Amino acid sequence: MLVPRKLEEVVIAVPLQLYDRVVAALASEGIFHVDEPPNKLPGSLERKYRVAYSQASEKLSRIRQYFALAGIEPYTVKGLELQVGSWIGSFEEHVKANSDLEEFYDNLFKKYTEIETEIRVLSEAKKLIEPFYKIEGDIASAYKVEVLDFIVGFTDELEVIEVIEKETLKQGGVIAVEEGVSGVLLFAIAVPKGKGRALTSLASRLGATIYIPPEDLPGSPSEALKEIDARIKSLEDQLESIRERASSRISELARYYTVLNAFASVFKLLSLTLRTDTLAIIRGFVDVKDSRKLITIVERASLGAYTVLSLGIKRGEERIPSKVDLPGFLKPFHRIVEIYGHPQPDEIVPTVFLAVTMPLTFALMFPDAGHGLLVVLFALLYVSKISRDWAYVIGVMGAASVISGLLAGEVFGPIVSELLGISKLWKELGWEVPPYALPTYAVTHGEEELGPALSMRVINVSVIIGAFMLSFGTLLGVVNSLIKKDWEDLIERSLPRFLIFASVAAPFLVYLDAREGGRILGKAILEAGGGDPFATVVIGGFVLGVVWMAAAGPIIALKEGHSPLSALFNSLLELYESILMVIGNLPSFFRIMALAMVHSSLTLAVAIISEIIAEAVLGGVLLAIIIYVLGNLAIAGLEGLLAFAHATRLHFYEWFSKFYTGGGIPYTPLRLEGVTIRVP
Repeated sequence: MLVPRKLEEVVIAVPLQLYDRVVAALASEGIFHVDEPPNKLPGSLERKYRVAYSQASEKLSRIRQYFALAGIEPYTVKGLELQVGSWIGSFEEHVKANSDLEEFYDNLFKKYTEIETEIRVLSEAKKLIEPFYKIEGDIASAYKVEVLDFIVGFTDELEVIEVIEKETLKQGGVIAVEEGVSGVLLFAIAVPKGKGRALTSLASRLGATIYIPPEDLPGSPSEALKEIDARIKSLEDQLESIRERASSRISELARYYTVLNAFASVFKLLSLTLRTDTLAIIRGFVDVKDSRKLITIVERASLGAYTVLSLGIKRGEERIPSKVDLPGFLKPFHRIVEIYGHPQPDEIVPTVFLAVTMPLTFALMFPDAGHGLLVVLFALLYVSKISRDWAYVIGVMGAASVISGLLAGEVFGPIVSELLGISKLWKELGWEVPPYALPTYAVTHGEEELGPALSMRVINVSVIIGAFMLSFGTLLGVVNSLIKKDWEDLIERSLPRFLIFASVAAPFLVYLDAREGGRILGKAILEAGGGDPFATVVIGGFVLGVVWMAAAGPIIALKEGHSPLSALFNSLLELYESILMVIGNLPSFFRIMALAMVHSSLTLAVAIISEIIAEAVLGGVLLAIIIYVLGNLAIAGLEGLLAFAHATRLHFYEWFSKFYTGGGIPYTPLRLEGVTIRVP
């Protein structure tokens, strides 16, 4: 769970006439990862299976687009049975049987793409016309006047207008200028016939945009915009209709997708099989716990006529796949890790830790129980239709926000929180203020004197989490070097980097207080310990880490007979990078505080606006409720996205960079989920 499983490299040889039975058996069990055949073994690869694999993969790619068209994540069905005579012949039969289904979705996809393109074209036209939205006159007719050249355009530079105006007057024309939307300057020019081309060229060179009335739209910019909006609305309705039609046959598509997946997997194995006149030879990897099972499968399918040659357990070699074995409740979080990169065979899998720290950092940035509940509902009602894994991840993060929101005393902002009596509940439990109350809580409860203390509390939370994740991340880097048995990396980089980070983080983790930790750190750095034992240990550990990192490389180079100067240069670069990380990474965790305070401040602002409207406007209570509801929905959506993005950044850039490289090859055993293959 914490590191990829050990894999055994094996070579399987069976009689050629029994190979189809072996393929079907391996495909049904899903424990064998096929790989390129050994170069030294005799035999040949059959090109027809590579072609078939390419065809099946291409069709699978198209079908994934069809699923996306319906807004559904691709899925397979269970309980299918495939009767196979010849692999390619059976594949072609299924393709032919589903040709009508392919044609149905292909036509929908083409139509959808055409409409999307048309919407993009209209949207681009709208951007050009919008600055002229006030003009109701028919500009197109003015362009057709026989005795004058008429030019309309816009720019955001006053100097450009001055140059154009000067040239217009020089050509005997007139110009009108007016301020348009977003502060742009609109201009309209009329000059004698034949002189407009030079002015148009000048304006374009100066960066102005010239308005050319679209031929298929009204000549009036105002009317043209209305026409564009109407067309876009109509086209969007057509897109929705296409999505509904795409959903109508999704069960057929899933069945076909399952069959194609099965054939693609089989063709991959067949395309990587070496053949002699009598033997089929295949190389791949199997989890060591399934090694005996693999032999049993091959023995049964080949009627005892087989050879399984073990090439040993593989872990750190190049191009070795890695198998991540996680409990079901952690697997969805591995989707986040996979965005960064698949684990290598000899490094820690961060999913176990990320499944805790990701919801935690998200919840601390997004502390509102009501908004967290909206995130959970969003995951259940919408995301679950697209991806169950992402629905699970988002749901867990929303649930974490429900908890942090209750700890902060926030449920849909201050008004609803008070109606529910959240603050009274915490006081009954013995807390003067909720455990994670933010400074806005002091404002809404008339206890402004608590503001500094509450601000310090959220700062402490940010610093403590940052100090822990950074020091723990560099410790995991040490563990990775030990797993890889990369003693050089351990001595030159991992251990001294851990010492540097741990020294800086230690004051905050020991005192759990940013001010006290900062005091110790300041005394350690500015006063070389200043007589304080803890500060002395901190500066001693930091200096030891710095000297160690700078000196280790040259010492190892001298021992191995290499140039110490080159090694010293590399060590100093590594040291420079590590110190920059220490300086930059810890403050980066203040984004936890920043987003939490922005979130609570926005809900407070919405509450204040709602209260003002309720008191100042006749019948304003209903309007205030509407504003309060819409404001909370907008905050939940916007802040939810921001919190997720920043939580991801803290993990990818501040944390993973200390120990995790990714870049591994996923262990993808031949697996036919829900499909049984019958061969003669």
